[in-house]
Amino acid sequence: MKKGGRTLFIFLVLIIVILVSGVFISLFLLQSETAVRKAAEQTIDDLTIRNTKVTSALKDSRKEIDVLQAKKKDIEDRVNGLLEEMDLEKALNEKIKTDNKKLRDDLETAARNRIEMRQKLIREMEAVHARLREAEHKAAGQEKAVTDFQQKIANLQKLNDELEQKIKTLPSVVPAAAPVPARQPRNEIIPPSAPAMQEKVDLDRIVVTPDSAREGHVLNVDAETEFLIFDLGARHGIKESDIMSVYRGKAYLGDVRVSRVQEEMSAADFIPPFSSRKVRKNDQVVAKR
Repeated sequence: MKKGGRTLFIFLVLIIVILVSGVFISLFLLQSETAVRKAAEQTIDDLTIRNTKVTSALKDSRKEIDVLQAKKKDIEDRVNGLLEEMDLEKALNEKIKTDNKKLRDDLETAARNRIEMRQKLIREMEAVHARLREAEHKAAGQEKAVTDFQQKIANLQKLNDELEQKIKTLPSVVPAAAPVPARQPRNEIIPPSAPAMQEKVDLDRIVVTPDSAREGHVLNVDAETEFLIFDLGARHGIKESDIMSVYRGKAYLGDVRVSRVQEEMSAADFIPPFSSRKVRKNDQVVAKR
């Protein structure tokens, strides 16, 4: 009986110890779980705060990305504009080079034409001077002939005066004879006037035409900008806004208006319906009549 009670007592003690241990273990686990839960909640709060900050930073980053994209687009537009300007400037430079080459060729052609024209004018002036010298020589010969003729007349007049004086000194009684005709009045021979002498001198007629009235020729025709260049300039009396007529032989082609004037050549715009399709190089250009 005593042995069974002791066993029961030990069993009860063990159960109590186990229960107490379980309670302590439960409390420890509960405390640990509470601490872990608090730590987890704190971590979650920290993560939430960090998530909020990250979300805000992400929004700011997106805004910055949008701003950067807008700036990038603006920069791309500017770059495209600069590229277009560079292409346009390149095209303009090419056109300027082409125009300069064309103008240089036109100026060289005009310079050659000017030299040829000057040489031709020099030859014509030399021919005119030669004709003038020949005319002066002929006029000098005529003057000498007139002087000799006048000298002969003077000698004859002197001889006539001497004869008259001798007649007066003859005796008053003379045999009847036929009446002496009255002395005719002396004929004075007047040398021909200068115009009459000029009529007797056989000279070639010299016609000097001023440069302003001479005929020009088309040097070049620009079909793109509808203007032409001709070899008359300020030296020939050409002025801006002058109206010039273009001919091919005797055929009238149309009119142009002078827009730019240089010393030896000018540029003119076509007056519609006249256009560059009807003109070619070396057509005649004259002032509008």
